[in-house]
Amino acid sequence: MPFCTEEKEVVCSICGVRSTHTVITSSDPQKGVPDIDLRPAAPHRGYINYWVMKCPECGYCNASLDMPADIDKEYLNSEEYKTCGGIGGVSGKASYMIKKALVCLKGHCYKEAVQSYLYSAWMLDDDNSEPQAKACRKAAVAVMDSHPAAFKNDANFKLLKADLLRRSGDFERVMREYEGTAFNSQLMTAIAFFEVNLAAQQDSAAHRADEIPGVSAK
Repeated sequence: MPFCTEEKEVVCSICGVRSTHTVITSSDPQKGVPDIDLRPAAPHRGYINYWVMKCPECGYCNASLDMPADIDKEYLNSEEYKTCGGIGGVSGKASYMIKKALVCLKGHCYKEAVQSYLYSAWMLDDDNSEPQAKACRKAAVAVMDSHPAAFKNDANFKLLKADLLRRSGDFERVMREYEGTAFNSQLMTAIAFFEVNLAAQQDSAAHRADEIPGVSAK
């Protein structure tokens, strides 16, 4: 069993309503090769379904509903929040994760917002909702472009951005910004080189880390 779950009662920090949600209580060490955007291999890919909650009363979405946020009920009723920031055609846990990203943006938690958009894209990948997945990746890039200070000197996010750009179809920008780029890590440099080569082929598909030439991934 890769992970265990249990039901947990949580009090919403926005409206105070109690609701029950499934949470992960323990997990086995992850095995298998991740994608180059660090999405884990199966069966651990299923973890993502437990990474976000939605309050059944007010619609607040976060990793846990008892977490405080810099929003109020008025924002939860706003057009921006209700429409997932304009990303149409999204429902279920993917919409919860996008709304979590919007909550993070309101709280100036920009890295967590990027990660939440990425996770929503993973969910949409699984649903074969390619246009919406691309929109989420573009939204993640927009956060990074709008708040460069939050990501300055963070090599992990810089490398992730290359994948977000490529998966959303912005091949020219990947080649322009990453061709010849060297990281302090040889592995990260190899991944960046791989991203550029994929962009040159206009390849927007998901790829695993063990596809990178010269890289041994387990």
